[in-house]
Amino acid sequence: MKTYQVLSIDAWRSNCGWDWNQWFSAGTIDLETLDNTRKILAAMRDQGYLSDNSKGKVSIDDDQHNLVICDRNTQEPIFAIEYGDIL
Repeated sequence: MKTYQVLSIDAWRSNCGWDWNQWFSAGTIDLETLDNTRKILAAMRDQGYLSDNSKGKVSIDDDQHNLVICDRNTQEPIFAIEYGDIL
């Protein structure tokens, strides 16, 4: 199992979507794999980053450096799991 940095994202809406204004370390998460969206979101809930109320309301976008957890309706980034510095 690998440990990854979890970032809390403060983003601003722009003409092209969302721009990360700032990001902060929110902790770490242990994951076996980064290719199973359901397990990643379940782990984020189990470790307290997301509430149970987030089920069906978030999605994951891979920007080739982070797995970005976004609000499904607005695509606003909420958290990111940083893997680019590890692989």
